[in-house]
Amino acid sequence: MNSKDQIKRVAIYLRKSRNNEGEETEETLAKHRKRLLEIAKKNNWNYEIFQEVGSSMDNNRNEYQRMIHKLNDGIFDAVLSVNLARVTRDDAETPKFMSLLRQEDILFVTDSERIYDLEIQEDWQALKFTGFVNNWEYENIKAQLRKGKKDSARMGRWSNGTPNYGYIYNRLKKKLEIDEEKSVAVKMAYQMVIDGIGIDNIAIKLNQLGYRTNRGNLFHGNSVKRIIRSPIYKGWIVSNRIKGRNESQGKVRPEEQWIIVKDASPIIIDEETWEKANKVLDKRKMLSPRSKMQKHGLSTLIRCGICGRVHTITRKSDRGGIRVFQSCRKVNLLGEKCHNSGIMYDVMMGIIIDNIKEKRKQISMEITNLQSDNQTIDFKQIKINRVKEQIKKIEKALHMLQLQLEEDLIDLNYFKERKSKRTIELDNLKIELKHLMDTSQEDKVKSKKSFLEKIDLFLTNWNQLDETELNKELMSFINKITWYSPRGSKEPPQLNIYWSE
Repeated sequence: MNSKDQIKRVAIYLRKSRNNEGEETEETLAKHRKRLLEIAKKNNWNYEIFQEVGSSMDNNRNEYQRMIHKLNDGIFDAVLSVNLARVTRDDAETPKFMSLLRQEDILFVTDSERIYDLEIQEDWQALKFTGFVNNWEYENIKAQLRKGKKDSARMGRWSNGTPNYGYIYNRLKKKLEIDEEKSVAVKMAYQMVIDGIGIDNIAIKLNQLGYRTNRGNLFHGNSVKRIIRSPIYKGWIVSNRIKGRNESQGKVRPEEQWIIVKDASPIIIDEETWEKANKVLDKRKMLSPRSKMQKHGLSTLIRCGICGRVHTITRKSDRGGIRVFQSCRKVNLLGEKCHNSGIMYDVMMGIIIDNIKEKRKQISMEITNLQSDNQTIDFKQIKINRVKEQIKKIEKALHMLQLQLEEDLIDLNYFKERKSKRTIELDNLKIELKHLMDTSQEDKVKSKKSFLEKIDLFLTNWNQLDETELNKELMSFINKITWYSPRGSKEPPQLNIYWSE
């Protein structure tokens, strides 16, 4: 079959270069779009357009990522773009993109209608060579950009991407200007730090006042911390600090390589206030976390059944020093408090020990049943056959979904939703089948006996163990314990143990 005849649905990818890659007009992009649409319509291909303004080196391009996701879902037969450089010329991303096309049997079509079938070695090598040339060309562009960025920094111009919270970028002057509304929040954050308020509580206060981050999200403690630590607010622009694309993927250069320009941005926080707030943060950083101050037998195991936070423990000096799990005190980003009640430590431990004893009875009974199974009926094989039948049904359903999509009987959103659900079911069944086929009756008995021995050893010795050993032994067969007891609720409290069996 001719390669072109294999194509029914194509992903059209369009990208307009930013100025730093060479100025391109909207007219250029419109010409590219017109040409690619003509190719799709001439060949009666169904298509979806993925269009964005961005760098081909940026892996976070939303439209590119959306396209990749759909390519993984098997929705398209080909990618149609002006050339490979328009899709990617990153020396790490290009091989990934090409491998995805080969793996999913997806063709690559250029605006000259050249079709690359990456299953054919000559096409693979030709496209790979094109990618190499694109990468080499882009490295030269990047070197020029880095030089220009350093020169701009030395002149006090902003070249660090999206401005920090509290600033806006004046493109004509290439300078930062103060966002009067957001700068109020910045000043409040610095003052609250100096007043001894923690960054998590500062974030809550800002959220309650209606402030949001530059992306429109709620503030977190870390976003407040970044504001306090940034020298931009005292008028300093720092460039060439990170080697790489960003803080998370890059590496911090030695300080002597940084380009620091003072009095380069409008000042929101005077230097004295900036230094004072940062010293307060330094002191708070040196304080030992409460979690390191006390260890007990149920450390990190008891979690709130409402919000999932680990319940902390305290001693009641007015009640003879008894230990108590405190009511959950977690506060969400809007300042709303969780309402899960606490419980006395010894009562909690007693409930857990009773549950462990019940679990022991259950495991013992399961072992007895496994050892006395009537071997004239092969229950394991029956279950294997049932799982295989379920796998066949789901594979058939996936095939029907693909046919329905190709015949336009269903839309893409429905296809994607149903395929995702069915694929998860299929993966789980395959895991179950493998486990069934790999596990014998003897293996099951052996595993349960090992778990039973662990519980027996614990029940014999638990009240002689110190707190650290007790915690270690419990965590060897328990993943977590949830405690659900909402204040004011008429429901009885619930304790659920998640075993590591």
